[in-house]
Amino acid sequence: MAIEINQLVKKYGSLEVLSVDHLVFESGKTYGVIGPNGAGKTTLFKCMTNIITDYQGDVKINEISVREDNSVLANLGIVLDGVSVYKERTGWFNIEYFSGLRGEYNLNKAEALARELNLSEYLGNKVKTYSYGMVKKLILLIALLHDPNILILDEPFRGLDSETVDWFKLYLKKMTSQGMTLIISSHVKSDIEMLCEEVIIIRKGHPVRQMSLSDIEDTKIRDIDTSNQEAFLIILESLNYYSKVLPNDYIRVDIKDERWSEVTQLLNDQNINIYEMKKVTVLDDHLNGGSN
Repeated sequence: MAIEINQLVKKYGSLEVLSVDHLVFESGKTYGVIGPNGAGKTTLFKCMTNIITDYQGDVKINEISVREDNSVLANLGIVLDGVSVYKERTGWFNIEYFSGLRGEYNLNKAEALARELNLSEYLGNKVKTYSYGMVKKLILLIALLHDPNILILDEPFRGLDSETVDWFKLYLKKMTSQGMTLIISSHVKSDIEMLCEEVIIIRKGHPVRQMSLSDIEDTKIRDIDTSNQEAFLIILESLNYYSKVLPNDYIRVDIKDERWSEVTQLLNDQNINIYEMKKVTVLDDHLNGGSN
C-alpha cells in the first residue's frame, strides 16, 4: 500500500508547523524519518493517520483520501510516542476495543504476542497500574495484532527493555521481508541503519532531503580541527564553501565538495596543519540537529 502526500500544510493559529509539497512512501519499502525535536515528524504521522484532520492538502493511501474515507486506515498500524490508551480499563479491554475498530480480533495471536512481550500476567489489570514501558508494549501489541500492511512508528523503542527491543527489531525485519511498508522515526542511528532503506530528513516542518542509505554512506562529512581554525574558516569563506562551526570549535565540512582540493592547497600554502578529521555521516548530522 503506497502513501502519497500533496500540498500538506498544518498550522496552529498563524504558526505553520508542517509544509509538505509532495512526498511518496512506496509500497513495501522501509523509511526512516529523521530530524531534530520539533521538526514536524509526529505532526506528519498524525496527519497521515487521521489523528489530525484540520490540515490543508491531501493524504492518500492507494489513491484513496484518508480524510474522506478512513476505512483505508484499517490495514495500517501506528505507535506514537505519547499517545495512550484507556488507563481506567484493563489491557485486555484495550486490545479487544481497538481491535474491534478494525472489525477483527484474533485471541490466539493476541495471547502469543503478549507472551513475547512479557505482558500476559498483566493484561487483566487496569492500565493505570502499568509502567511507561508496559503501556508502550500494550500499544505495540495492538498495532501488530492485525498484521498491518503499513506500520508507522514514532520513537518505538523508547521506554522498552533491551530484550523487547531485540525481539521487536527481528519481528519488524520479518514483516518487512513479507512486504509490509515501514515508516519509522528514531533518534538512534543504529535503528535507522538496521531497519530502513530510505531516509527522509525533516527540518522546521519541511522535508529537505530524501536519499537511500547507500547515498548517506557515500556522503563524506568531516569535523576538522586544525592548527589555526580562524584562518581555516577564512579560507572556507573565501571559496564560498559551506561550513559549520561546532560548540567544540571543530569545523564541519563536506570533503566531497569539488573545492576540497583547493582548500587543502591553501592550508598547505599557509602552513596550517590538520590535527584531527572525524568522520561524520549525514545521518549523524541530522539525528543530532545538524544543518540542512
